[in-house]
Amino acid sequence: MDDGDRHDKVIRVLGRRNRYQFGQPPATTTLVGGGEVACTDTSIQMIVQLAKDKKVSLNDVRRRSGAPHGTPMNAYEALRALHSYGLPYEIKNDIAAMGAMRIAREKGPVIICELYWAHPQWQDYVYMGRKLDGTARNYSGNKVRPGFSHPLRRSGLTQWTFRDGHAVLLATSEWGDGQWKGIVRDPNHNSASRPERPAYDVVSKRQLDRMISSYASKYGFKVALVPTKTVIKR
Repeated sequence: MDDGDRHDKVIRVLGRRNRYQFGQPPATTTLVGGGEVACTDTSIQMIVQLAKDKKVSLNDVRRRSGAPHGTPMNAYEALRALHSYGLPYEIKNDIAAMGAMRIAREKGPVIICELYWAHPQWQDYVYMGRKLDGTARNYSGNKVRPGFSHPLRRSGLTQWTFRDGHAVLLATSEWGDGQWKGIVRDPNHNSASRPERPAYDVVSKRQLDRMISSYASKYGFKVALVPTKTVIKR
């Protein structure tokens, strides 16, 4: 499978608009607080679907990780789950947007850790009385502009009240308008209060670099989980 075929498969699977943190069968989310702490679990669930053409539950991912029930999964627990599915991944602490997009395009999806305030927004989405205008407060309290995700008004962050650590899936990347852009599946959707189900968020290199660097602004280091070999082959 070449890069184009791999890209097309990823876009096709994401276009089915399923596998978000919320809205999955309750019996399959008992170990992850109904999806509340399942951002990494859901990203792994999607990787397994893309790489193995296999449907697994959030509870199955959580059991394989060894992570405690009802708490966010850390990077080492995520690696344990990925390896249990035969997926060769490693932790990278020095990655930047261009390198991450290349790996996602050539080998397979990359899990990116971010602080959620840095995620590009759904333009004009109204949640808890606030209309999203592309601005946010960073970890230091300064006003910044994460901007909007594309397609406009059909993708991006909707829960502005959540600002802390989060995991998203850089599923692939594509060339358009003279630049490489990241195709990101943010699992934080499909809840009762935010029922939207965007297929994916298209983000620029600058936006993706902000997302990746935001995690270091609080924790002192970047975190990404990347495939060491090609995981989407056919």
